[in-house]
Amino acid sequence: MKVFIAVVEEESFTKAAHKLHMTQPAVSSYIRQLEEELDITLIERSTRGIRLNAAGEIYYHHAKEMMILESRMQHLIIDLQEETKGPIRIGASYTYGEYILPSMLASLIEKYPKIVPEVHISNSATIMNDIRSATLDIGIIEDEIQDLKVNMTRLLKDEMHVIGNAGFPDQPTHQSLKEATWLIREEGSGTRSYQEQAFIHLEIQPKTITLSSTQAIKNAVASGMGLSLLSKHTIHHELETGRLKRIEYNNVSLERHFYLLTPDVRFHSTSTLALLDMFNSTAIEHHDTSR
Repeated sequence: MKVFIAVVEEESFTKAAHKLHMTQPAVSSYIRQLEEELDITLIERSTRGIRLNAAGEIYYHHAKEMMILESRMQHLIIDLQEETKGPIRIGASYTYGEYILPSMLASLIEKYPKIVPEVHISNSATIMNDIRSATLDIGIIEDEIQDLKVNMTRLLKDEMHVIGNAGFPDQPTHQSLKEATWLIREEGSGTRSYQEQAFIHLEIQPKTITLSSTQAIKNAVASGMGLSLLSKHTIHHELETGRLKRIEYNNVSLERHFYLLTPDVRFHSTSTLALLDMFNSTAIEHHDTSR
């Protein structure tokens, strides 16, 4: 199974052999034996490379899930030694993962030096899917998404600010907000979801340009391309230096929350529990969406 996964992900028998420290004939033999046991072809070979057929896609999907479960089982058994250590897989939205999470992990590792965090920065939709499948131990997103297989904790409140470059009026008219180009995040992003809600709140339907990172949006706004709506955590430095400025409109207050997600599983590793304790000490409220 491990050999099959390596061949698929490396898209090459040769590269898979190198990764697994095996010979290419040995890798080919493993795949041939696997296909003979299942009595079906999984990988189509051609001069252009390899390609999974429908059976191969099914086998790969479930093989990955089985490997994740095996790894999780091993870590939980090791945890019976009652020492807080080992890996913890964290998925975080761009805002939380890049601007808030690093300091928390520094505190965690200072207290538990043998914990090994593995952080994946992604959008809310991807993180939710990975939590649902237990590929991640912990997720932090910017959307409240109801799901029976996910436990959710509301974390800190976040303020959202309309930002522009130095030349944009401090207190714009409603018309100028409507006519401005707005820089927004990609579909699936928690920030994008809130940006769209804010347009409804502000009663505008502006022209938009989509960029897939907060840093790119800040650079575009600073260059005069338009306005955006971003978390206060992401623009602190730019506001201090004057590269960006906060745009006020009728004292409108725009707020959201970050949410902590965990898979609906019976056991958590000691490293996961240690980080959850840290999060829960500052959480606003807890509600289990599986109930």
